[in-house]
Amino acid sequence: MIGAVIAAVVAVPLLVILIILPADNSCPTYSSDTSTPALDGYSDKQLALARMTIEIGRQRGISEHGITAALLAATTESDLRNFANTNVPESLRYDHDAVGSDHDSLGPWQIRASLHGAVGIAQLMNPTHQANWFYDQLEKIPDWPTMPPTALAQAVERSAKPEAYSHDIDRVAQLLSHLAPLIGIPSPACAQSAPAGDGFGHRVLAAAQPWVGTPYVWGGGDENGPTNGGFDCSGLVLYAVHAASGGQITLPHYTQAQQDDPRASIIGADQRRPGDLIYFTIPGQQDSHHVVIYAGDIDGTEMVLHAATFGVPLGYSPLSQWAGERWDIRRFGPAPDGGSGHD
Repeated sequence: MIGAVIAAVVAVPLLVILIILPADNSCPTYSSDTSTPALDGYSDKQLALARMTIEIGRQRGISEHGITAALLAATTESDLRNFANTNVPESLRYDHDAVGSDHDSLGPWQIRASLHGAVGIAQLMNPTHQANWFYDQLEKIPDWPTMPPTALAQAVERSAKPEAYSHDIDRVAQLLSHLAPLIGIPSPACAQSAPAGDGFGHRVLAAAQPWVGTPYVWGGGDENGPTNGGFDCSGLVLYAVHAASGGQITLPHYTQAQQDDPRASIIGADQRRPGDLIYFTIPGQQDSHHVVIYAGDIDGTEMVLHAATFGVPLGYSPLSQWAGERWDIRRFGPAPDGGSGHD
């Protein structure tokens, strides 16, 4: 095979990933072989902490939206460093990257020892414990999947300077873009084409296809196209269905509300076809957190077209990425044979 091979390195025990970028327009493939590439402005320890945050989130079934909030909080609170604190002398005994003196705040997420120290200082100085703590707090927030990452970070951290999180959103987007391909989050900006076809579903795909490579923007997109420079997942679907229907169908800009729209038909998993909308719900959650446009089989892999997350441009990803979640499939246009959602 003729192609360029780029070795991207990520420091993780027993897991290394080689990204092979073919010379043609196909997507990268992932296999085990290397470690983490450097990123200007970050040490190896900072990148390792960021990767650990992403991997724990994915293991717990947290969406990229929630993972973004966790990275945003750690970036703003500690610059992705594990802080000991002179006001908590015991913390100095444990591995740390920096020493602070802000109240009794410890670690990457600056957890207060006086409030959460029952687990022991050793645990509070463990970044893995801290990442899980953040996700524990996140999941206690009602309707957290509907909140912007900046608001989520503030809801967990309760900072005296809530505006600070918005200052780091670009840095976090860069981190996600840098690390996502290395840990199995496919980069969807690959130059792919959906299968040819006709009918309403084909028109949905045809409306979305020209926007491949457009930036992800939280809350972005309406019936006229990108807003604020991009789309989020439901904004892309809103636009594509509106265009496919000739302006007759305007969906709400929220995944669960789209899923519940009475104009859609419920489709069984074995009846899905290109142009259908698939809504994903994390086990244990009530509302869907992400929506994609089903693109069918592309080069032997079932693919979807979607606006993924911060730092990842609009494009294609394998449907299998959501294998552990609930699928609810909806179809607009002529009434189908019917069916039920996929659990």
